[in-house]
Amino acid sequence: MRIDGFQNIPALLQSFKTDKSLKSNPESETTSSSSTVSLSSFGEVLQSLQRETAQNTRLRSAHVEKLSKEAHSGDLSVDMVKLATSLVNLQVIDTKG
Repeated sequence: MRIDGFQNIPALLQSFKTDKSLKSNPESETTSSSSTVSLSSFGEVLQSLQRETAQNTRLRSAHVEKLSKEAHSGDLSVDMVKLATSLVNLQVIDTKG
């Protein structure tokens, strides 16, 4: 499995610089009775990645369950050319050696 999104986290974080206007004002903290919470840009990115990971995990589990049922019933068919091409493209199989 390959996850490309994690390689670009520093660049992604740079694009989500924290807005200085969102930071709390020390004077308003002493006069205000209500509290506010804001996520940093890193927290927002992390939360987004966690939601995406959870969704992908559910989708993957459903797909694995479907393939498992097909395999047990004998209905699973594998395109060997597509499989071999994917293995070569992912450099799992070395065709030069």
